[in-house]
Amino acid sequence: MNNRSAFIWAAILAIILAGCWDQRLLKEHSLVLAIGYDRTNDEKILKTVTFPKSNRGGGQQSLPLNDSKVLSQTGDTVKYAENHMDQIIPEKFDNSKAKVIFLGKQLASHGIFPTLDSIYRDLRGPLNATLAVFDGKAKDALSAKTGESMLVSDVYSELLDSAEDAGITKNENVQSACPIILSEGKDLVLPYVSLKQDKLPNVKGLALFNGDRFTGTLNIKETSMFLILSDQKPKGTTLNLKISSDKKKHEKNFVNIAVRGNKRNIKVNVKNGQIHAKVNVKLEVEIDEYAIDHLNEEKEVKDLSRRIENKLNKIAKKTLAKMQEANNDSLGLGEKVQAYHHSTWKKNDWKKVYPEIPIEAAFHVKIIRHGIIN
Repeated sequence: MNNRSAFIWAAILAIILAGCWDQRLLKEHSLVLAIGYDRTNDEKILKTVTFPKSNRGGGQQSLPLNDSKVLSQTGDTVKYAENHMDQIIPEKFDNSKAKVIFLGKQLASHGIFPTLDSIYRDLRGPLNATLAVFDGKAKDALSAKTGESMLVSDVYSELLDSAEDAGITKNENVQSACPIILSEGKDLVLPYVSLKQDKLPNVKGLALFNGDRFTGTLNIKETSMFLILSDQKPKGTTLNLKISSDKKKHEKNFVNIAVRGNKRNIKVNVKNGQIHAKVNVKLEVEIDEYAIDHLNEEKEVKDLSRRIENKLNKIAKKTLAKMQEANNDSLGLGEKVQAYHHSTWKKNDWKKVYPEIPIEAAFHVKIIRHGIIN
């Protein structure tokens, strides 16, 4: 081989074997899969993380798949708490693969943006991690019971995904939450989670925000109503409604419906400087359960549709009232005022005006299927 050929091969091998300048070896990092942030009584940040236990001791026996560590550290800021963590374990923490981030109730009530700020400024921040508010301390959320082969991060990730599919919550990740928090005409909602007495995770509904502050909650039925009013079109939404109270048999006072189609229209009108909003919803529903029967008769179907409409209007009224009480405009009415009535928008402080404006909801229900048994 002549000198020129040797030089060419040496150059090619140098390129192939050079590697990446910013490589991060897995053996040198602890992959954080779930994070919790709390506010302490002395106004510091308590950060809690869970990460799989390593099996570098060289033993023959492998660790259980769900075997993980939980570590907490306090600091004046998020980064300060992270620095404390790096000082007490040999590996460096890698937050980029986190699946879920919990915000403790106390911290969320004081504002979540300062906590999320460190993630937005980090090149490898976990932007895809699902955000949720925990009813209590986020640290406790990471002590939930899990199955024999599941990490706590997987339990929460799958729970929140299935809850969203069932129409009982609305998920946002770190990245999608940012523009909503910074918006002047729309507010954020996040899943609201707790632990049962047996330490099993439980989705309670939605946490309502005003800006970046947690200000109220919606229960499961109100959350399903919010998803309908906000035109989210969840595929698995079902509602159990009490449509009467005069039947001798208790179960005959109820109907269970499954939403199969919905069209929503919001109208925001301004007259003499006064803002009024109306949400019109057309629902196509299937009757999943109705003990009274006789749905082969058109008169009975129309009567049932009317009863369902009345009940949905009442739930919508209560849901909207709770949202206004929390000063949470997650329907984006402010965006419509800003876009179509800009002079009115400029004259008013929306955060002061929104809780007082009349918001009306009107439902029109069409029963498209009532099962193979009438």
